[in-house]
Formats: sequence, structure tokens, C-alpha cells
Amino acid sequence: MKAVSTLLFTLLTVSVWAQSSARINIASATEVDYIYSLTLERVRFHETLGVGLAETEYETIDIFDLSIQKDGSTTFPVDKPLLVRMTIASKRPVNDLSPSQMRRESRTQLLYIVPNENLTISVNPGNELTFEGKNVAHQEFLQNYFLENHYQYLPAFRFNPKKIDNDAIVTQSDSLAQLRLTQYETFRAAHPVDSTFDNYVRATTHVEPYLMRVVVRDRQMRQNTPVKLTPEQRKELNKITLDNFELYPDEALFSLAYRNELRNWILIPITEKYPQDIKSQFMLGNDAILEVYERSKEKLGSYPKQQEYLLTYWLNYAVTALPSMKPARIMFTDFEQRFPNSKVKDYFAEIITAKEKLEKGQSAPDFTLLDKDSSSVSLSSLRGKPLAVAFAFNLKQHEPTLKLLEEAKGDSVLFVYVSVAPGIPFGTWKDYVEVRPHALHLYASDEEIEKLKAVYAVEPRFPFMVIDEAGRFVNRWIPQEFPDNPTLQKELRSAVGQ
Repeated sequence: MKAVSTLLFTLLTVSVWAQSSARINIASATEVDYIYSLTLERVRFHETLGVGLAETEYETIDIFDLSIQKDGSTTFPVDKPLLVRMTIASKRPVNDLSPSQMRRESRTQLLYIVPNENLTISVNPGNELTFEGKNVAHQEFLQNYFLENHYQYLPAFRFNPKKIDNDAIVTQSDSLAQLRLTQYETFRAAHPVDSTFDNYVRATTHVEPYLMRVVVRDRQMRQNTPVKLTPEQRKELNKITLDNFELYPDEALFSLAYRNELRNWILIPITEKYPQDIKSQFMLGNDAILEVYERSKEKLGSYPKQQEYLLTYWLNYAVTALPSMKPARIMFTDFEQRFPNSKVKDYFAEIITAKEKLEKGQSAPDFTLLDKDSSSVSLSSLRGKPLAVAFAFNLKQHEPTLKLLEEAKGDSVLFVYVSVAPGIPFGTWKDYVEVRPHALHLYASDEEIEKLKAVYAVEPRFPFMVIDEAGRFVNRWIPQEFPDNPTLQKELRSAVGQ
């Protein structure tokens, strides 16, 4: 009987914990011309179109137009501490406000929310805020010393974007950091602080000031002109991060500034070892991605959550940004052994397996779609001539930039535009089709789009592919490059034997 009672208590406890929530109430004494929007931030990997997995999830909780309603409330699930970004926007026309008024009336206020929080925010005259709830002191501390990010303080620092020399900004940024730490010690002496909040404040306060030095020095180097930095200048900026970044406990992942610099700190030695080609300056090659994965394992062995975070990040990069799945397969073998309970393990397994079938020389999987005349057209029926396939995510996408290529290559290449824009009826799509001698337009229903995404890993980063006359991939992973798609042109020349 005791065992049964214990089991029931455990189940009840789990149920209550799973149902933990928080409530935010907003109230104004009078109707005011402000819109308050609440956005919840969760640090977790989730599937997102175009980037594979995104590392942070932003969810709009609610929007309150205080010119229409004086008060409102919203309840949402919370199982651990999190940040809510409350954006305050004035409804008055921008030209009616001075810059100082805009800074005061349109801003972002960070809220620290824990399970079972019941926070009331009162909007007072002058758009000043007061709080009621169990973590009032936390909200007040964030309101006084933490805007959404350090760069929002630039106007208060009297930053002049037209000036090259903004060294005074660095001094003020360092002063703000010291003020934050001084006030935080006073805050901690008077209020209990959990480890998440503590490491969020400390890590953010550590990172943001030296990032301001990077910004100021970068502008000095470029002389306020859009020029590319030399390798020596880039190395000087990198040295600021390498000299200043420090590892904090795993709870520091709560800080966006810290997460970004954690990746940068791990990445810099690898990018300096593998200098990037101008055309692919944001692309890590096969060897580089394997090394950055190994460096993350080595440097973060004592920080399990940060290690899992970064290894997931690099594996996602290998899966989404590299043409070959060989590095991803090597990394995933280690990843699934290291993190057998990872929630994204199955996602990686499926996408790597799918993409391994899309490499150069593999037969392109067949599909059958409708053309403008409602006739069924299969990919296999188009063999005998090289194909330039473009996945279009909106009506007539890619066509303006590819028409010149059609005219130049049309005698030897067929250009196939596949509509993968969900929710567009066939009749609407058909009305936008422009018939041209070297172009074929195909329509995919929502169900067929999902099949194409599963088989071809369709996403906006790589909208083009070239298939040879025998139906084999020349290159499935061709990005959109402006203005003249050089990679696509190169692969078309290869397909026609030029």
C-alpha cells in the first residue's frame, strides 16, 4: 500500500510540475497610445525552415494595445526560469517624436519569469513601469540595468555613427559594466538569487563590454566605409575575444550574448587555421567543421550542457550547410553515443540518411507533378537533356534572374521551376505562369511539398540543383548567388560537357 501511495504521489507531483505556468497582467490607469507585446525566449533547438535547427525559440505570448484596452492578462506554460521580452512601442507617428522620446517610449524590457509566477505590470504616467509579484526586485533590476542588449545603450552613450573615433563609447560601456556589478552585489545582499539569474547577469555583464570594443575598433578599421577587413585586421578583432572571453557555468547559456561569444571563442582558432575564400567566407569546409566539433568536445568537457549545445550546433551546420554528408555522418556517430537521449537525434538521423542519397552521381529520386495544362509530368520523363531545377518558395521566384541563363543555355538545358510555396491553389499559381521555350513550370500541392522536403531536403538555402541527361545529380546543393549565380553556371557547364 505504501508503494502505491508513493507512486500516486510521484505521478501527482510530475503532473503538477508539467502543468506549471506563469501569469503576466498588464494594467494602465488610463488608455495610452502604446502597444505592449510579450515574446517568450526558450534556449532549445527546434526545426526551422531554411536553417535546419534554430538554437533559440521565440514565441509571441500576447499583444496588448493599451489604446483599446486598459488592462489584460495572459497565462503560459513555464517549467523552468526563462526570459520574456516585453517590447513597448508607441502608436504615435515617428515624426511626432524626438529621438529622446523614441528611446524612452519605444524600448524592450526584459522580464525574468519562473514557474508559478504571477506578475502584475502597472503602466504609470510617462510610460513608467512598476511591478507586483514574487520576483519584483528581479524585474526592477533588469529594468534599471539591462536593456535587451548592450547596443541599445548606444544613444545614451552619445554614439555618433558618422564619427570614426568613438573611443568614448568604450569608456562609458566599461562604466556601465562596473555599475551593473556594483548594483548587482547590492541586489544579491538583499534578495535570494537562483543560479540561472546569477549566471545570466554575470556572463552578460562580462561579454557585452568587450563586444563594444570590437564594434568601435571595427568601425575605426573600416573608416566607416563598407570595405572588407584584411586578415591582419580580422585577427586583431579576434584577439579581443580570445583575450577576454571566460567560461561561465552552464546556466550562462541563458544569455544570448554569452552563447554567441561561446561559439565565436571556439570557432576563431579554426577559421584562422583555415582561411576562408572570398566567395565562401561564411563556409566551414569538411576538415574545419570536424576540427571545430573536436575542439568543442575538448574545451567544454567540464561543461556538459554547453558541450551538448555546441556539438548540436556544429552538427546542424554540417547537415544544413555542407554539400557532403561525410563530416555529418562522422560527427553524428559520436553525437548519438554521447547524447543518446537528445531530442534532436532522430531528426539528424533522418536528414543525414536522406541527404546521403542526394550526392553527386546518385540518381535523382523521381516525382510526378502537374504542369500548367494540368498534365502529369515525371522527373524521369525529362531525361535526355540536362536539367536546371529551381525550387520556388513564392510565385515566380528565381525567374527574373534566370531568364538570361535560359536564353544562353536553352538549347542544351531545360529549366524546371518547381513551386513549393504552401497554401497556393493550382488556379492561382497557373495564372502567374509565364510560358517560355526553355522553361517548364511544375506545381506541387501541400502534400507533395512535404514529400519533396523529405526526399530532396528542400529549403531556401539551396534552391537550385543540376541533373545530367541520365537523371544523375551533378550538384544538388547550389545556393542562390547574386547577381548571376556563378555556381549554377559552373555546374551547367559541367552538365553539358563544356
